[in-house]
Amino acid sequence: MYGDSSGRLLSDLLLNVLPDGMMILSGTVIVQVNSSGSALLGMPQADLIGQDATVLFKDFPDLPVAEEDQPGGYASAARVAVGPQAGQTVCLSLRALDGQGGDAGSPTGQCIVSLRAASAQTEQLSAQLRDSEAQYRSIFENAQEGIYQTTPDGRYLRVNPALARIYGYSSPDALMAGLTDIASQLYVDADRRTAFLGLMDRDGVVHDFEARIFRQDGTVIWITENARCVRDASGQIRYYEGTVEDISERRQREEEIRLLAQVFDSTAEGIAVLDTGGRVYAVNPAFTAVTGHDPADLTGQVLPLVADGLHERSYLTTILERVRDSGTYNGEIFAARRNGEVFPAELSVAPVRLPDGTISHFVLHVADITSRKSDEAYVRFHANYDMLTRLPNRRLVIERLEQALEKCLAEGRKGCVLFLDLDRFKVINDTYGHGVGDELLRMVAKRLRHCTKPDDTIGRLGGDEFLILMTDVAQDQDGIDMADKVLYSLSEQFCLPSIGISYFPDHGRTVSDILRTADIAMYQSKKNAVRRYTVYDPSLSQSTPELLSLENDLRLAAARGELELYYQPKVCAHSMDVQGAEALVRWRHPVMGMVNPAEFIPIAEETGLIVPIGRWVLRRACLQMVRWLRNGMDIPSVSVNVSVRQFQDPAFVVSVAQILEETGLSPSRLDLEITESVMSGDVTRAVAILHELKDLGVTLSMDDFGTGYSSLNYLKTFPIDTLKIDQTFVRDAARNPKDAAIVTTIVTLAQNLGFSVVAEGVETSDHAALLRDMGCHTFQGYWIAKPLPAAEFGGFWHERLVLKEPQKV
Repeated sequence: MYGDSSGRLLSDLLLNVLPDGMMILSGTVIVQVNSSGSALLGMPQADLIGQDATVLFKDFPDLPVAEEDQPGGYASAARVAVGPQAGQTVCLSLRALDGQGGDAGSPTGQCIVSLRAASAQTEQLSAQLRDSEAQYRSIFENAQEGIYQTTPDGRYLRVNPALARIYGYSSPDALMAGLTDIASQLYVDADRRTAFLGLMDRDGVVHDFEARIFRQDGTVIWITENARCVRDASGQIRYYEGTVEDISERRQREEEIRLLAQVFDSTAEGIAVLDTGGRVYAVNPAFTAVTGHDPADLTGQVLPLVADGLHERSYLTTILERVRDSGTYNGEIFAARRNGEVFPAELSVAPVRLPDGTISHFVLHVADITSRKSDEAYVRFHANYDMLTRLPNRRLVIERLEQALEKCLAEGRKGCVLFLDLDRFKVINDTYGHGVGDELLRMVAKRLRHCTKPDDTIGRLGGDEFLILMTDVAQDQDGIDMADKVLYSLSEQFCLPSIGISYFPDHGRTVSDILRTADIAMYQSKKNAVRRYTVYDPSLSQSTPELLSLENDLRLAAARGELELYYQPKVCAHSMDVQGAEALVRWRHPVMGMVNPAEFIPIAEETGLIVPIGRWVLRRACLQMVRWLRNGMDIPSVSVNVSVRQFQDPAFVVSVAQILEETGLSPSRLDLEITESVMSGDVTRAVAILHELKDLGVTLSMDDFGTGYSSLNYLKTFPIDTLKIDQTFVRDAARNPKDAAIVTTIVTLAQNLGFSVVAEGVETSDHAALLRDMGCHTFQGYWIAKPLPAAEFGGFWHERLVLKEPQKV
């Protein structure tokens, strides 16, 4: 009915008659406005048409989106941005126009906007709304806690800067872009995400939910979350929203507190915490164990720790006051247990201060040091006394000697030292074992105590050496009288000592000189078979260097080729054929000539040189035997003596086997002579060693039978082949019926046990005749031949082949 222009005119008329302001937008541009709208905004219609609505109004809302069945729309409030009415609040109602070209809500679509002046109440509500939104946004943006909205499937919808900082991202946008799968990317333990979702599904909220999460850089922190579900009208979950707090430091502090509590409970040292009034706040189990006090009885009470009578009642209070002033206390006290028992304790007290420096508590550490005190006493005793004899040791003896010497020099008085060394103590140790030797030393110490005055000092210097210090002697005879008392006291069932007597300051003005002169006098006594003590004389010092020199020379004797082997024949008692040779070591000193074995063998035994010397003798004897056999001298065997020291050497059996292998001597040609003293000590071990030697194929002889620790049970146990009758019995057998009976008994015993018998010390034809009548198999002695060098022994063997008669010596 109407054309286009007529239609537009009609629409303008219709718009203009409406009481509310109306605008039609194309996109955001105003294409029509009625007169009510122009009047409301205070601007001509011509000026309004063509303007951008987002510029005209502050806080202009987003354009509505049209739905399929119904155009979209909503109401809002906005303020005029330009013109005479700038700042005025108006109510806007926006609705998309359906079918007006372009998509609804798009920049090219159309919508109709109605405008109405806001009432004062509306303006106030609008302002409050804007303020609230601004406050919310400020809280959201500036909160210290992380705030988020997430979808149930693990995507972030919105996060604040604090959450980005907690998770290690540069901005919220970076977090939402980088963290797209919360379950797999965020939680260290994926089960915690499952637990989180389960709580949300069941309760709709979670409170104080703790978990470990990965920050962007891979580090792990602890967080706690509080969150809730946001649901739509139908009850479906739209999203989760919540807060996150980094609790890593709190968890660390809690762990430290837990560890401290564990230390408090498990430490072996008693700990008590007191308040500033000295009343018990807490004690640990160790404190209860140490003192016997029940924690329930102590809490809130003044600590009953120090022992009454040994400390003042206010002693602990005094300590706490000292801590207030100086900061700490460390010391030892006498403490009391609940049952009244007193014990030494180490106490340390430290204050616990608040940040402002005020003391809030005291921490006491209490340790029972009874054992430590006992150990300290033991250490002090051990440092000054010999543990075996309970006598002063070398350190304390020297200290007292220094004091006595200083006093004598200052006051012009005289003192005396007696240096004692037990003769043949090593033989007792080797024969009967160290247990017997230790008991002997204890008995010597006991008897020496009965010989001395209270002012005298008896000390053990070490081994079998003792020293008696007399701090005040009136005359030289006093030292001799003391020596006589000692010898008398030790004379019964004891090995006697050799005693050296030195007076100071006459024989020395230093401790070392006094001990040296007493030692020299003691060694002189060892050479005197009648008098067992010697008073030092300066002339004695000249012989001491010779003894030391002899020991040093002996150490080098084998390397210098000064040791030689002599061989003493053993012959058949009837045919006089050579049955073997005993190898005997001799020392040809380059200056002193032949040294008597009685002089250097004891030195070798004492110093342990007998082990390498014995090894040299064994090798040399085996080599000589091999030479004799190669030269046609069919000598049945060569005998080598084995000392107790050698027998106890762990490498002895191995060295015998090695020497036999190196020299090529048949083991059956080697006879090892041992003494009864090897039976002392560990008999089981001795028997085992003898069996090991027998397994090598060598023969074994028991030397000097009848003079040592004899036992018929050993003859049954030991795998020996020959008994050698000691020359002390043979020498007097012709004129002493007892010696003759002993020899007869040994020969008969050997025959019954299947042993061979060798008689030593056969020096006359009468000896030989008597031994033949007794049934002795083999002779050895000067009537046969003295020990001979290897070359002369060869001549003797050839002579026996011709003469078959003994060589008269």
